[in-house]
Amino acid sequence: MMTSDSEEEVLFNLSNGKQYIALQDLTKSRKSQIEQPRDASTLSVFANLFKCYTGAGILGLPFAFRYSGVAAGIICLIFVSFMCTFSMVCLVRCKNALSQHSSCHSNLSYSDVVLILLGRRFSIILDITVIAFQFGAVIIYFVFVSENITPYFTKLSDVEARWCWMLFISPVYIGLSWLRSLKYIGVISFIAEVSIIAGLVASSTIGIIQMSRDVIPGLAFQVEISPPWKTLALMFGMAAFAFEGAGVVIPTESSMKKPQNFNKVLVFVLVCATVMYICFGVLMYCAFGDETGKSTGQITENIAQFAYHMPNKTFWHFIQLLIRFSLVLGIGLSVSVQLIVVIDIFEKELFKAGRLSPNNMYWKQNLIRAFITLLGLALAATGLSFGHMISLTGAFSGTLIQFIFPVACYLKCFSSEMSKGERCFMYILGISGALFGVLATYVTLVEIFS
Repeated sequence: MMTSDSEEEVLFNLSNGKQYIALQDLTKSRKSQIEQPRDASTLSVFANLFKCYTGAGILGLPFAFRYSGVAAGIICLIFVSFMCTFSMVCLVRCKNALSQHSSCHSNLSYSDVVLILLGRRFSIILDITVIAFQFGAVIIYFVFVSENITPYFTKLSDVEARWCWMLFISPVYIGLSWLRSLKYIGVISFIAEVSIIAGLVASSTIGIIQMSRDVIPGLAFQVEISPPWKTLALMFGMAAFAFEGAGVVIPTESSMKKPQNFNKVLVFVLVCATVMYICFGVLMYCAFGDETGKSTGQITENIAQFAYHMPNKTFWHFIQLLIRFSLVLGIGLSVSVQLIVVIDIFEKELFKAGRLSPNNMYWKQNLIRAFITLLGLALAATGLSFGHMISLTGAFSGTLIQFIFPVACYLKCFSSEMSKGERCFMYILGISGALFGVLATYVTLVEIFS
């Protein structure tokens, strides 16, 4: 979009006032840090990005298509995918421009970019938003696990089953939150990814069988071009959650051996993710129609219905249990990865010099980690809906992280070089993202409390 040969002038336009002070302070604080080596191959960058952009959000998309219909849902997903791709490319360009004028180089983070360009207040808002998103994801994962396990507590009410599950599983999750070695967390993340993929493949197979044989008769789906704005808003929130990967974009680009290829890799990853999201969401919705995730917002309830209607009930019941176990294992283990960001931000703030005594630091950190984990479990046990939580988290936090902050940073960094048409386009992108986010947040909260 921009054709300027000299990005250096952009920063010199900011080299006064608060932006200059923030840049100087950041440079001093980073002098002792070792610059991150650019040794990641294009293939490894693709793998890392694809892993981050194809997370558990895909499990909520069939439920989202139930609200929006096929045609409108596909249009919404493509629109969110485009906004996300464009915003991340803009964010990376801001980071590269800023890196040329500090000793931090590739060590600049998303928060650093916002700090330099928009100031400390907005950097704090970004950190709070990231915590809200990651902690929202933790609650969503807990809700998913809870809703797939508590039905087997047949002698208890729903409320009693949720709280019994929380008490039973809390020692396991507290232990996972105490892990500090990236080696162990990496192994857990790999197992989780394999389990989720296996569950998705098996679920898709059942969806194909249902469509071809009409095992559960009388299911219908809608092909809507203009669904009610309320239902489309829910779809926007779920899509924003599914495409959230802003936190890994800058670190991944900074580690790439050939950074000139990063934008191509990012676009390719998001195109692949969009196609996969559309295929899975449409397939499962067309298979189960308006019954898709009707009670819990999850496809596992439809797979259980499918098994019940098959001739060999025992065999298919066993298959649906395996699928449920695979997805629960994958989502459940992913919690430890999501908690890392939340814990890291909290510990950095709480254990700054002078705030807390360094005595018994290890157990103080463990206590904080246990509290964060128990808080997430307690909120999940209140009976929050899986689908609505995805929409709320994506609409509120995802919109800010993916659309509003990147656009604001780009306008601040390159405004003097942009034409009126380019500035107008950026404002439209930022404002439309904000409006959709506010609308989706409002609609989802109304749905939750009603």
